[in-house]
Amino acid sequence: MASAIARVSFRIIMAVLLLLILFYVGRPLYWKISATIHDIRNNKQTVKQGLSQIVLEAQKTVGWYHDESDSGAATTRRFLRKLL
Repeated sequence: MASAIARVSFRIIMAVLLLLILFYVGRPLYWKISATIHDIRNNKQTVKQGLSQIVLEAQKTVGWYHDESDSGAATTRRFLRKLL
């Protein structure tokens, strides 16, 4: 069994790592959402339009949104159809 000092040290190190991860992930996300909300207020959009814009921006940020005008989208679609 590990000593009490080792367990406390491990917990402290894990807590610090968790805080660092939250800081580096959460900070850009906060600024992105804040900027999107600022744009929504300036454009006088409805709540539904604003939520749609927030979701769209979040999808673009994490790479879940694929614009059809993207030349890679058609290539990827053809490639996937070949595989299936």
